[in-house]
Amino acid sequence: MSRKSGPLQRTIGRFFKERQIYHRSDGVVHFISMSSKTQIALAVIFAVAISWIAYATVNVVFKEQIIVANEQEARLMASNYQRNMLTQKRAYDEVNTQNAVLQKNYKDVIDELSGRHQMLQTAVLRKAEVNRDLTDLSEQLSQAGSPDGKKNPNGNRIMVDVTPGEPTTRQSRRRKLKTTAGREASNTRSSIFRTQRNASAVDNLDSAATQLYTEQLLLLAELEETAIREAENLKFVLNSTGVNSERYLTSPKVVNSAFAQGGPFIDIVNLEKASPIFINRMNRTLTVLNELEALRKVIQQIPLSSPSISSRRMTSPFGVRKDPFDGRLRPHNGLDFHAAYGSPVTTTARGIVKFAGVRQGYGRIVEVDHGNGFVTRYAHLRRISVKKGQKVNLHDKVGELGSSGRSTGPHIHYEIRLNGKPQDPQRFIEAGRYVFES
Repeated sequence: MSRKSGPLQRTIGRFFKERQIYHRSDGVVHFISMSSKTQIALAVIFAVAISWIAYATVNVVFKEQIIVANEQEARLMASNYQRNMLTQKRAYDEVNTQNAVLQKNYKDVIDELSGRHQMLQTAVLRKAEVNRDLTDLSEQLSQAGSPDGKKNPNGNRIMVDVTPGEPTTRQSRRRKLKTTAGREASNTRSSIFRTQRNASAVDNLDSAATQLYTEQLLLLAELEETAIREAENLKFVLNSTGVNSERYLTSPKVVNSAFAQGGPFIDIVNLEKASPIFINRMNRTLTVLNELEALRKVIQQIPLSSPSISSRRMTSPFGVRKDPFDGRLRPHNGLDFHAAYGSPVTTTARGIVKFAGVRQGYGRIVEVDHGNGFVTRYAHLRRISVKKGQKVNLHDKVGELGSSGRSTGPHIHYEIRLNGKPQDPQRFIEAGRYVFES
């Protein structure tokens, strides 16, 4: 190579000199000449092969690592996904569980409130029925007025308030009862475990249930107080006739009255865990209502009116008097009322006609059996309007005023007998005034 050749040629010439490769075979020596170009070509082929092998090796190794890394990342992502799914599922299950518990608690509260409401409704309806009957009785008795026939111009009312009101004491009782009810309702607050999610809903439910329970208990207490007051008034009316009211009242049963009343079916299974105070007060109220109803039935069958609702005047009282025929002192077992001849004679209470006909001394007479041992007699009638066995109500017409029998003039002889013994009718008519006078 000439000196003028370039550096590249000099370098190639240094590394790739022409070479000869000798080899002997069967005693003969052979040689192969390898020019620079041939050596360069072989070197290039060798380098390419080595590079390809290296590339393939590296690619295989790194690709495997990449695949492993990708698989690890995929497994990690799958694990995180599963963990997140489990977390979400637990949260979902917790929410569902809390919702189910809240729904059950809400249903229990509603069922208990509904049960108490139905019991209160039953008690209120029973009380309303008594009031309706007493109002009717009051209006009917007011038509007859007092024994002398005078009527009170001030109107009617269901019952005289025998005892004066005590607003301060009553308000104090209500405050005390309200405090007790609130405290008791708070002690029975929901036992649900409160979480951040349900705390507000549970507190609202408990607050509403407490308020409703308190109002129900106050209503029940008011109903009990009113029933007691009216029962005492009816006892006063009965006792003022000279009849002991206790003889008509049965002793209250010790059984749980709240669960043993008649009427429409009320499912009280939800009241098994109800407030003992509510149940006890309900039993007390129902006991008073039972007594009030018994008194109402008795008072409707006791003759508290006058046998004539038209204009009249009393001409002879009950007791010993001078006989109008012979002037001797003799017992008079009833009252005599003078009124217009032929004016209607009416019953003084509901009952059944026991006798309708003529009896010596009484002339035309009607006897009415009112039950509980009470019988009334209406004598000296001009005409009889009823028959034996006929049912009659208060102020039903039984005949017309006349002067039949042992009589000095048109009048009605009126008797009340209790178990066969004559009673003073004036006391019963006066007692009837307490039912309607204001």
